[in-house]
Formats: sequence, structure tokens, C-alpha cells
Amino acid sequence: MKITDVPIRQLIFAEYNPRKATEEQISQVKESLSRFGFVEPIVVNSALDRMNVIVGGHLRVKVAKLMGIKKIPVYYVNLPDIKKEQELNLRLNKNIGLWDWDMLATIEETILHDVGFSKEAMEDVFK
Repeated sequence: MKITDVPIRQLIFAEYNPRKATEEQISQVKESLSRFGFVEPIVVNSALDRMNVIVGGHLRVKVAKLMGIKKIPVYYVNLPDIKKEQELNLRLNKNIGLWDWDMLATIEETILHDVGFSKEAMEDVFK
């Protein structure tokens, strides 16, 4: 896998992206990028008719722009068929698994709260 640093201004938000985020989620992504930077590249189309269209990572790009970040790591995929591009976009966002609440209970509570697990969501875990 080749990852390339790309000027953020070259990236194009997919017009069909069905994901949205709350202010709290935006804040959490900002905190994560501030603390750790981009540890996972943005997935971007390299097909001629879809060059630089974001397939996965829209929220991170949005937050990076708000933060004034100029270059971000990109992994290019060649998807000339927009239906395949849309499918990958959906799979990157939907196929995320579930939390193992017993395992989460082994992590320090302050860390869980810091990364966005609400006290209400964690009440059953820490009984």
C-alpha cells in the first residue's frame, strides 16, 4: 500500500456521502487529530473521471480543514465505476463491528470518557 501526502485543497468531497456528524463528534475527531495526527490515511479515488474524490474519511478531512492542516496522507484506489466508489464508501462506514462491553470495562474509565463514551452508555459496564 502506497500512502501519499496530498494538499488538502486538492481533495473533493463526494456528493453522495450519506454520513453526517454532530458537533460533539466533530470535537472528538479534532481532539484525536490534535493528539495523534493522521494515523490512518484518507481513501481517495484516482480514476480519471473521479480524480481526488474522497471515498473514505470525509469527516477527518472536514475537521483537518477547520484546523488549518495543509497536507494529509492519502491512499488512492482506482474506481472508475461510481457505483463501486459508492459501495466502498458505504462499506468503509458500515462494516465497523460492535463493542465488547466486557473488554471496554478493562480500560480506565477516564480514557473511555475522554474518547467520547458517555457516562450513561458506560453505567452498566462499571456497576
